[in-house]
Amino acid sequence: MVTTALVLAGHGSHITPETAGLVWSHVDALRMMGIADEVTAAFWKEQPSFQTVFNTLVAQDITVVPLFTAQGYFTQTVIPAEMKLNSAITHRDDCIIRYARTLNEHPYLGEVVRQRVSDAMQLLNLTPEKTAVAIIGHSTRRNPESRRATEAQAAQIRMLGLAGEVQAVYLDDSPEIAKIYTLTTAPNLIAVPYFLAAGSHTTLDVPNELGVTQLGVPQQVNGRTIYYTQPVGVDETLRTVILELAHEAGTPLREEFSTNVWTGFPSAGRTALIDAVQREGVMQFGELRLSCDEVRLWDDEAPHETIDHPAVLRARIREKPFRSLSTSTDLPRGWHVSITQPEMLHAVVETVYPGAVADWAAYQSGMLKVNPFEQVIQRQTGNYRQLANITNNQRSAVVQGVCAGCVRHPTWHHGESPGNYIPCPEPCNHWLSAALEAAE
Repeated sequence: MVTTALVLAGHGSHITPETAGLVWSHVDALRMMGIADEVTAAFWKEQPSFQTVFNTLVAQDITVVPLFTAQGYFTQTVIPAEMKLNSAITHRDDCIIRYARTLNEHPYLGEVVRQRVSDAMQLLNLTPEKTAVAIIGHSTRRNPESRRATEAQAAQIRMLGLAGEVQAVYLDDSPEIAKIYTLTTAPNLIAVPYFLAAGSHTTLDVPNELGVTQLGVPQQVNGRTIYYTQPVGVDETLRTVILELAHEAGTPLREEFSTNVWTGFPSAGRTALIDAVQREGVMQFGELRLSCDEVRLWDDEAPHETIDHPAVLRARIREKPFRSLSTSTDLPRGWHVSITQPEMLHAVVETVYPGAVADWAAYQSGMLKVNPFEQVIQRQTGNYRQLANITNNQRSAVVQGVCAGCVRHPTWHHGESPGNYIPCPEPCNHWLSAALEAAE
């Protein structure tokens, strides 16, 4: 039987946990549905990255579903470059990689936008002739395709006659969000953020541009009543769309069946980790203390909180405070997970350090593929290309400043790693962002 994997590709964030958190919530649910042997996420800003996620998988048939609201810069340029995808189907080594269509190519998001507008009008008892609608997209000047999905949503609302005025405005394109107050004149304005998650864009950037302070509450701005709705991707029904896009891509998913919450994880390196812990009895992995019956922090002698679900564990170590770099040396203390079966040991570590086990096991066996700095920069398509001019001294300074606070060792910089460290095969997005700041 062909083994299958499903990868949900999202943006992630260095600022807020909700952006990647939305993706992980669907990963958790899909794992429990048992529809694939391996289910995981991949991100631009967080771990595992678009480029390294395939190292964590052993499946023969892998499907990548891009969780973006528009077909544009990330779906057409960044993800294909990072994942080395050359078409909807890419054959690599002994596996096939399918690249599904983007969410905006499914009618679901259009239905959500229409519902957001209809619900707001009903709630506030508005009439079309006294109402304007703003569909707010991200877009980017790097790719003109990025704005078309937002424009299409505005055109749909306009065609349905739900409001007297309908405009598309953008966070990173023109017309800018604040221009909505000159582009429309109706006394009531419904603003729909065409974003998936309640992340930093929808909770900070867009509200600042609109001049609103609350979501889902009518407010007065510039003498007009403004109603700012929920983003379009926060409903659980998005999961059905993910599965439909995967099926459409030809993914041989299994029939749904209920399974254990600690199953369905990426499995590369799992056997090596379990064998090492069983052999050593107690093993340190990053800041974790691993044994056959428990996982907790290495120097935490009396953890008081017992965790029995990966979503709870992820929230505990990631959200308060937000840790966008999962391998940073500041894991919260006071928790432990009881291990009831060997595979669960790997699943817990994978929850804490996504993708790290696969790299550790590959390095132990001499099979880790390391991507040199120059190679990583060469495949960049945006601002990071400027790092081609960074000096060796600047590079070393960033390694010292960023990598010192991470449990991974920069193998890509030093050429090798000590045996007690988790190797790092290439500079991560955190490192690249810090290097860009240093270069400027």
